[in-house]
Amino acid sequence: MRMHPNPPAAPRGGLRGVLDALAATPQAVLGVLVARAGPSYRKPGALLLLDGDGVRAGALSGGCLDAELEDAARGVLARAHAVFVAVDTGSADDLLFGSGSGCGGAVRIALLPLPADAPLRVALRALTDSATALQLTLAEDGAGTAILGAARWSWDAAGHAMHADVQTSLPVLPIHPPARALLLGAGPETPALLSMLHVLGWWVEVQEHRGRWAPRAADADRLHAQPPGSLPPLATPPLAALVMTHHFEHDRAHLAALAASAIPHYGVIGPAVRRDALLDALPHDLRERLAPRLTGPVGPRLGDGPEAIALALAGALQQWRMAHEAVHD
Repeated sequence: MRMHPNPPAAPRGGLRGVLDALAATPQAVLGVLVARAGPSYRKPGALLLLDGDGVRAGALSGGCLDAELEDAARGVLARAHAVFVAVDTGSADDLLFGSGSGCGGAVRIALLPLPADAPLRVALRALTDSATALQLTLAEDGAGTAILGAARWSWDAAGHAMHADVQTSLPVLPIHPPARALLLGAGPETPALLSMLHVLGWWVEVQEHRGRWAPRAADADRLHAQPPGSLPPLATPPLAALVMTHHFEHDRAHLAALAASAIPHYGVIGPAVRRDALLDALPHDLRERLAPRLTGPVGPRLGDGPEAIALALAGALQQWRMAHEAVHD
């Protein structure tokens, strides 16, 4: 029988895409959306990476500001000094002579030089393995301080290290780490789900011990082969876990293991009657621990087939992510 390989691995989006591009760009400019008034494509704290050739990763608009930001970034690289760019897409002049977007909002964007030795590079790399947000503070000249737990980094307007924290009236910007998910089990929908989550910037680990299904999770960021009943070792706690073996007893064992974890969101795929049967098969104390954090079915019904299921699961995970980040902003 001819085997059909998984599709090529999807590129990483979100902050993961920015970090991947940053590692390959020794002289870069980081665009940070600092403030907005009215409608905008992104919220404060969003990032965009540029170099002398243009946008490398990320987005701060629907494309209407890219040319202006690319021109400004070339100036930042030439002068080795940060600048702030303000754009009001609600003005009549902007509609006729500016971005032409007609969005009706105003944004302020900091363009920060990132030389090879920039402390902000180190801070962003540290965020990769963090479970909490990086707190970014910028001064009016582009100098800044980043704090992540007990670690802190400060830099001047040229992006080089300095010892003192900046003093500023600008608000602190939370930069959330890449969201992490744990998939407990693999099935027909797993390749599409991994692709969607990677495009959205998630870090995804999969626990699957069955030789038949483990290849479907080949594109996971980490694949664990241990059987259900205990969780794999995780260096950074995930935001959410999905129980999805399509096997009742395996799912029951996974839920029992999850009951003792501190993962904020759980989901079990399948209809509500199956979810209830799984909970009924667990001891009372485990049901009590699981119930407040457990969702099932996960996501809306968007059609039949593995791709539609993957889309519903990815949408539910992204919705949990947005709610979680809103609470922690």
